[in-house]
Amino acid sequence: MVASVSALSSAGQAASYYEADDYYAEGGRAPSEWFGEAAEKLGLSGEVDRDKFAELLEGRIAGQQLGTTRDGKVEHRPGWDITLSAPKSVSIMAEVAGDKRLIKAHRAAVKVALAHVEKHMAATRIRQGGEVRREATGNLAIATFRHATSRAQDPQLHTHAVVIHATQDKDGNWRSLEPRAFYQLQKEIGAIYRQELAHGVAALGYKIEVAKDSLFEIAGVPEKAIDALSQRTAAIDARLVERGTSRAEASAAEKQIAALDTREAKTSTDHRTLRADWRATADTNGFDNAARDRLISQARERAKSSEATVSPELLARQAVAWAAAKLSEREAVFSSSTLAREAGDFAFGRAGHGAITAAIAEAGESGELVPRTCLDRRGADFFGFTTPQAIETERTMLRLEQAGRGMAQSLATPVAAARTIERAARQSARSGYAWSEDQKRATADLLTSRNRIAAVQGYAGTAKTTTVLATYAREARRHGLAVTALAPTASAATVLGEALGLRGDTVARHLLAPEAKTAGKDAVWIVDEASMLSAHDMAKLMTRADKAGARLVLVGDVKQLGSVGAGAAFAQMQEAGMATVKLADVVRQTNAATREAVMASIEGHAGKALAALERGGGKVIEGAMPDERLGAMARHYLAMAPTERARTLVIEPSREGRDRLTDMIRAKLTGRGELSADVVRFHALEAKGLTRAEAREAASYAIGDVVRFSRDYAAKDVRRGESFAIAAIDPERGRIALEGRDGQSLDWHPRQWGAGKAEAFEPKPMELRTGDRVQFTRNDREAGRVNGLGGTVTRIDPARDRATVKLANGREQTLDLSDPRDAHLRHAYVQTAHAAQGQTAERVLIHADSRSTNLVDQKMLYVALSRAKAEAVVVTDDKDRLVRAIYERAGEKQTAMTASTPEAGKSKAMGAGMG
Repeated sequence: MVASVSALSSAGQAASYYEADDYYAEGGRAPSEWFGEAAEKLGLSGEVDRDKFAELLEGRIAGQQLGTTRDGKVEHRPGWDITLSAPKSVSIMAEVAGDKRLIKAHRAAVKVALAHVEKHMAATRIRQGGEVRREATGNLAIATFRHATSRAQDPQLHTHAVVIHATQDKDGNWRSLEPRAFYQLQKEIGAIYRQELAHGVAALGYKIEVAKDSLFEIAGVPEKAIDALSQRTAAIDARLVERGTSRAEASAAEKQIAALDTREAKTSTDHRTLRADWRATADTNGFDNAARDRLISQARERAKSSEATVSPELLARQAVAWAAAKLSEREAVFSSSTLAREAGDFAFGRAGHGAITAAIAEAGESGELVPRTCLDRRGADFFGFTTPQAIETERTMLRLEQAGRGMAQSLATPVAAARTIERAARQSARSGYAWSEDQKRATADLLTSRNRIAAVQGYAGTAKTTTVLATYAREARRHGLAVTALAPTASAATVLGEALGLRGDTVARHLLAPEAKTAGKDAVWIVDEASMLSAHDMAKLMTRADKAGARLVLVGDVKQLGSVGAGAAFAQMQEAGMATVKLADVVRQTNAATREAVMASIEGHAGKALAALERGGGKVIEGAMPDERLGAMARHYLAMAPTERARTLVIEPSREGRDRLTDMIRAKLTGRGELSADVVRFHALEAKGLTRAEAREAASYAIGDVVRFSRDYAAKDVRRGESFAIAAIDPERGRIALEGRDGQSLDWHPRQWGAGKAEAFEPKPMELRTGDRVQFTRNDREAGRVNGLGGTVTRIDPARDRATVKLANGREQTLDLSDPRDAHLRHAYVQTAHAAQGQTAERVLIHADSRSTNLVDQKMLYVALSRAKAEAVVVTDDKDRLVRAIYERAGEKQTAMTASTPEAGKSKAMGAGMG
C-alpha cells in the first residue's frame, strides 16, 4: 500500500501500461490521462497517445534530443514509474462490491499526490563554472494509467504514473530531471496519497480504521476476506521472510527486489470471470453479497446525514499548528512539504490536502510560521519554515553568552596558570602520560579566561577531560568555587564526574532542581558533550546559570553527532564569537593509519579515510545485500576470542539493523554453547521518543504501550514512578484507558493532564540466556542504573521471570522481568552511532550503507572511526558510492536565525528536503 518508485529501463517497458485489465476500459485500453504543468506546456491533455508517449520516453521533446551521446549513440533514461495503490479494502469495495465512487476518490487522490510531487520534487541539475547545482523547476509531464488487478489477479486498484525524464528550467530550456527526491521521499508521496484518499473515502460515508504511517482500511471489510484476496502481498511477504526481513523492517530497495522476485507474467483474463471469482472468494470468507451491499448502503446514508463537528478550515489550522510544534522540537528549520505531510496525518480522513495547504499559507502570512530556506542532507535548498519561538530561543542563548563576556574574574594570572599547568604535567608524566602543547595552551586559556561562559572545542580522543578539565576543576575548587559536572546523558555525566572526582548529573535533572540549590556566585558548571544539547535546553541551562550567577564551561565537538532536538547551539555560539579553547591533537589512536583515517573523517574526506584503513588502519569489506554485510560482520566479530570481543565496538546506525545483527550474533553464540540453552522470555520496554506535541495526542499511543508518570497526581490516585499499560484508545475523544499492575483502572486524557510528566514505552519481545551481554536503557538512580550501563547475565530463572546481571562496575542485580521497572533492557552486542558516541574501544566494526541517507554521513563516519584505538573495519555496499555519499552529506543541523530567507516568488518552485 506504500507508493513504489522505479526507474524505467527502456521506452518499450512502458508499453505494458496500456494493456487493459479493467472491465471499464474503453477501446480495450486501460484508462490513461496526462498530468502536469510540463505536459500542458507541450500541449498534452486527455488520453495518452501511444506514439507521443514513446517519443517523449526516448527523450525527443520540443524539437530537441535529451540525453548524452556516446559513440554516436544517445543514452537517455526514459523516466520513472510512481505506482500508487489503494488499500486492499478500498479495492474490494470498488471492484468486488461495485462502489464506483471509490474509483473517483482514488483518481482524485492520485492527482493530489502527483501535484505534491510536481510542486516539491521536480528539479534539474545545472552545471555552472565547474560546479553542479540543483534547480527546482516545479513542472513535470506525467502519463497516468489506471488498473484494477494485481499480477496475481487479485482486485488491486492502482495507478502507474510515468514521469517523463524532462522538465523546463526557469529560462525555458528543456532539461533532464534530477530524480533523487522521488526515491528519498517515496514514503511521503504515499502518505499524501493515502491522506487524500482517506479523506475522500470518509466523505463517501465509510468509516476508516487508521494504522501507522498513514495506512488505513475501510471498517467493516473482514480481515479474512482481505487476506484471501491478497495473494500478491502474501508472496512478497514470504520472499522477505526468506531474505531474513519483513515488510515493516525491509528497505524500499529490499521490497522492490522481493516484488521483482515474485513477479508473475501478466495474464489476460476476462474481467467478468475475475469478478465472479473474487465475489465467490469474498462469500466464503465472511463477506457475502448481503454484507457488501449493506456496507455500501450504510456509507451512502452516513454521507447524506453526516455533519462535521469541526470545520475543515479550523481543523486544518489546528493540524498545521500541531505539525509545526512537533517538527520544531526536532529541527529548527523544516520543509513545507514535510509540514504538509505531518499536518495531513493529524487531520487524517477529516481534512483534505487543499485545506492543509491553505492553512500553511495562512500561517506564513500571519507570522505563526517564518519562511526559511531548508537544506536537505546534501545541502540542496528547499522552501521551508521556522517558528518565532525557535528564533527567540536562539536570540536568548546568544544574548546571554555575549552579556557574560569579560564579566568574571579569572582563576589565575598567566604566570600562575603556567605554574599550575607545569605541576599537573609533571604529575601526569610520573603516571606515564605526557601532556601535549595543545593541552597546555588550552588549560592556560581556560584558567585565565574572564568570561562567564567559556567553551572547549576538542576532537574525539584529545584527552581533554583528564588534562584540561581535571586541572581547571581542581583550581576552581581551590579558589572556593563549587564545581558541578553535567552532561546531556547520564553515561556521559558519570564519565565526567569520575574524571573530576565528582558525582555527575544530567542537564535535565540539574534544571529540575529548585533554583535555591543552584544559586551562588561562587560556582562553575562544567558541561561535557555540549554539542548534543538542543537550542531549547542550552537556552534553559544558560538562563538558570545566569540567575544563579554561575559560570559555565561548555565542552564538546561540533564535528560529532549533534542534538536530537532542534538547533546546533554549541556550533552556533562559536560562530557568533563565543570564546573557545580548541584542541586538535588526537592522542587516542595507537595505530598511525587509524589516526590518519580519523583525521581524514574530521575533514570530510571519506576516500582518504577508507584508504588509510586499507593501508593498515583496518579494512573495508563490501557486500551487495544487507544480510550479506551483516553476516560478514557477525563472522568477523565471532572469530575473535571472548576477551577481544569485549574490547570491540560493533556499530550499526539503524535500530532495525542493530537488532537484526544482534540476532545473528546471538544465534551463533547459542549454537556454540557460549550462551545457555535455557532462556527467559519477556517484553523489554523501548522508549517511544514522543515529542511534546505527540505526547498530548491519544493517537500517538498504541494498545499495550506502557506509560510511567514522573510525578504524583493525587486527584487521580497516581503515584510517581507508577506504570500503567494501555488497554484501549479513543483518538477522537482524546481518551486512553490505563490499567495498573494491581488492577487499577484509569481514564487518562493526555491533552488535559500528565502528558508532560509521562514517559511512554513500547513492549518488544526479548529473551535472555546465561552469558548474554545486556545494558540498561533508562536511568534509575534509586536502583543504581544508568542508561547505557552494561553487564553480563550470570543466572536466569525462567519459572520466576528472573535474571541476575553482573554489571561493569562489579555489582550484581537480580531483575524481576515481569516488573516494568526492571524491563528497560537491550542486548549490548551492537550499538547505534549515537549510543556509541563517548565510548572508546580497541577496535571498531562499522556498518555503513551508502543508501542510508538519514543515518550515514560525515559526522557518523567520524564518530564511528574515532571510537577505535587500534583498528576500524568498515562494511559497506559499495566503497566508491559510500565515498560519494559521505562527501555529499555533511550531517549539519540548521539554526533558525542563520538559515536564509527564500527569495521572493520562489516558494512555488521550491520543495521538500530529501531527508
